[in-house]
Formats: sequence, structure tokens, C-alpha cells
Amino acid sequence: MVPFWLFFIASLVSLALFPPTAPWSERFLTPLVAVGGGAYLLRRGSLGFGLGLFFFGLGDLFWTFEDLRRLPRGLYLEFPYLIGYAAFTLALLRIPGRPPRLTLALLPLGLLGLATAFQPELGIDRIYAVWDAALLLLLLPRLEALFVEGLDPGRALLGVGVLLFLVADMAYAYLEAGGGYPTGHPLHLLWTLGYLFVALGVGLAERFPSPFLPQALALGGLFLIPTLIMLDPSPLGVRLLVLYGGLVEALGLLYALHLDWRRALERGRRWTRFLEALARLSPQVTQPLSPEGVLLQALEAARELMPEVVGLEVRSRRGLVGERASHSLPIPLNGDTAYLYLKAPPKEGVPPGFLSLLGERIRQVLKQVEWSALALTDPLTGLLNRRGLELELPKLVALARRYGAPVSAVMLDIDRFKRVNDTYGHPVGDEVLRRLGQIVKASVRREDLAVRYGGEEFLLFLYGADRQAAKEVVERIRSRFRTEKIPPIPYPLTLSAGIAGGEVPEGEAVVEEWILKADYALLRAKETGRDRVTLA
Repeated sequence: MVPFWLFFIASLVSLALFPPTAPWSERFLTPLVAVGGGAYLLRRGSLGFGLGLFFFGLGDLFWTFEDLRRLPRGLYLEFPYLIGYAAFTLALLRIPGRPPRLTLALLPLGLLGLATAFQPELGIDRIYAVWDAALLLLLLPRLEALFVEGLDPGRALLGVGVLLFLVADMAYAYLEAGGGYPTGHPLHLLWTLGYLFVALGVGLAERFPSPFLPQALALGGLFLIPTLIMLDPSPLGVRLLVLYGGLVEALGLLYALHLDWRRALERGRRWTRFLEALARLSPQVTQPLSPEGVLLQALEAARELMPEVVGLEVRSRRGLVGERASHSLPIPLNGDTAYLYLKAPPKEGVPPGFLSLLGERIRQVLKQVEWSALALTDPLTGLLNRRGLELELPKLVALARRYGAPVSAVMLDIDRFKRVNDTYGHPVGDEVLRRLGQIVKASVRREDLAVRYGGEEFLLFLYGADRQAAKEVVERIRSRFRTEKIPPIPYPLTLSAGIAGGEVPEGEAVVEEWILKADYALLRAKETGRDRVTLA
């Protein structure tokens, strides 16, 4: 398709600029392009611009036949133009726009064109001069979207086509008021290309394999405007209008291309940061190993993709990080229901594959967290097991040394637990362990470590606590455990504890010594009557 259009446009330019064929180009080729483009758009369902082009071409043909003395002169020849202008006006009104800012630079072009309406020589053409200025005002908000929303090739080609048409109309009015417009003037090429670009912009922009060709056509048409004025002597008003219109429009389109390039560059950087954040999403860097930690990192990754994101929720897991908002995007999550919440609709579209990638990564890492939890935690109490302690203890020691925080080691043991198992059975004993695990988890902080060390023994590492502060924590645990009612046990349950450390650990070897000292302190608590806390 590209070579065909290039050949067609090159033929139009050649026939319009070659002096022997220029009059026939204006009389027949220009109206045929308008009628053909209008018929094509009408066939595709674009009523406004289709009718506009069709009646503009019909009006040009009527004037051609009148010029060849095949039709009598009369006002009826103006009716196709009036219908075309009305159709163009309604079509522009239906296109959403933005408040004009940068496009206000085109206002002097409208004023230059409007000045011809005060020329007495124009006659009925002053209606078109005023209408051209009105169309330009309607076009400005539609062109502003090219700077704000991105350079849509179809809209750019449509806008350039309408601008070529308006500049040609305004220049025609200057020539007509200054002594008459000569048939075959190079200016008529602007009408031809304007009609063609409107048809392409509305009907064919989405079919181009890349946005390059529509952008190249639009820029080429704009740079052609000041070139035409050099080919034929024209009044000063025409020169000012054509030079100003061509240069400002071309520079504006170049700036829109620059802004679009910058947006694409920033979008590429955001996508890269999003993919890097997804690559870092893993259980090894999640503190602690929890679904909430995974969702928090996924939320940060999603914010790289869309700054409007404020929350992430996985409904089946009852997991919500951030906050809910009125705008949401569903995330494919292999059967689960997940949503990204946004404070406002996204300014740019997100490739669906990225949301699928985010959902798949969340699913994978949540599954890894589940597997890690099974491997590193005690299934009965939900506390860390010894393998989990080996993994987490170096992190705690490094954190304490970095901030100069003390750490206390606590060894807990349920008093006379063997009697519970022997008297009431292991299911009741398991319930006792489960209840103590719940109390311990509710009593420690996020930075602390709680471990089922073996049997009925529990090991705690309390971050930022000296031995006295650790004793207060253990006393609360002991008091809560005593109040637990676990049928069919009729008596209150008690525990003993030993505490060691309470200093900034120099390394893991020192912490290992604290575990032994806490164990010895626990043994002394047992020997001195149980149901007490002993400091090493």
C-alpha cells in the first residue's frame, strides 16, 4: 500500500505544479479527489467528513462546468459548499478536544484570514472567510490533544488536512480580493492534499503498518505550504498568511513529535523498571516470609508501571495492601480474583501482557512463600522450626549490630507437659502447644524470632530488649498461658523460662552461647519450683 500512495501523491503534486496541466488539475483532479474521498468515508460510516468532502468536490465540479460554460452562473452553485462547511463543522464538534494552549499560536492565522471578510470585492466569499476562521477555532482544541494525549497519526493527518484546506481558502480570498484568482494557481494543490489527508486521516490511519507514513505525509504537506508561495508571485497578505501558517503548523507538529518521543522514552523506562522490580520479587528478599510482603513488593512494581496505583488485593487470600479506590484493573491470577486499585484512570494504556506477567509473578512467588513456610515453620504452632532459625538468625544479628540494638535469648518450657500427654492424650497435648504458639506469636514483634525449638521447648530472640525488658515480655506470656482453659485439663497450665544475653551480639557464636546460658537458666527455674522466670 505504501508505494501506491506515494506514487499517487507524487502524481498529484506533479500535475498540480506543471504549468500545462495545472488548470486541468484544479478543474478536474481536485474535485475528483474530494468526491472520491467523501464517497470512501461515507462507505466507512464517517458521515460528517464524508458529506463534507463529497459536497466540496461537487461544488468544485459545478464551478468547473460553469467556467467551461456548461452551467449558467447563479447562487445555486454555492449550496454544495454551504452543505460541506456545515458537515465539516458538525464533524469537528463531535471530536473530543482539550483546552487550547500551544495551539493558540495559530490564532493569528485565523485573524489574517478573517481580515479578508472586510474586503468589498469578495461578495459572498466573505461568508466562507468567516466560516474558515470559525473552523480554525473549532480545530484548535482538537489539535491540542496531539500535545497532551500523544501523537495519534490519524488525528494528526486529519488536522493537517483541515489546515491545508483552510490556508488554501484564506489565500484564495486574498487573491480574489486583490484582482482575481487565476485558475491553475499552485495554491490549488493545498485543497487537493487537504481533501486527501482528511480522507486518509479518518479512514485509513489505522491501516498503515506504522505511524511513520502518516506523520511523514503530514509534515510534507505542511512544509509544502511556504514552498508553493515561492513558485508564483503573490500579494504580501497571501505571503504572510501562507508563510506563517506553514511554518507554525510544521513546527507545532515537530514539537508534538518531540513530546511523543519523550513520552515513549519515559514509558520504556517505566516498563524497564517494572520488569526489574518483578525480577527482584522473590521470597529471599521478603521480610518476613509472608503473603503481605509479596503483595507489597508487587504493589511497588505496579506503581512503576502506573503511578496512579494505590492498592493491590487478592480476594481469595483476603490480602489487601495499600487502599481500595473507585478505579480498578483486574489482574489475571490463574483462577484467583485480583485487582489493582487506582486513584484515577491510567493516563496511558498498559499492554495486557504486562498485567498477565504481574499476575503470574504474584502467583509464583506466593506459591514459593507457601513452600518456604512449610519448610521453615512448625506446622503445629506456626512458629519457626530449627531450619527457619538457621535462616533468620544471621539476619537478626546483622540488624542488631548495624543499629547497636541489644538482643535477649529466652528459652521457654511447659511445666509437666509429659503428664498432660500421658493423662489426656497427645491430641490434647497438641492443643496445649498450639495455644502457647498463638500466645507467643501475639506477644512478640515483627523483628523478633519465635521458634519451636523441640518438643515443649520454645526459643525466643527479642530484638531491642535487654534482659529486664525480656523478662517483662515473658511474664506477660506466662500470665496469659496460665489463664488458658483447655478441656479436659482441670488445672491451670504453667511454664518456666530462662533469659540470657540482653546485649548487642558480636556474632552468631555469641548468640549460640546465649542459647546455652538461657537453657541453663531454664533448668534452674525448673529445679527451684517451676512456674518462674530466671535470668542467666
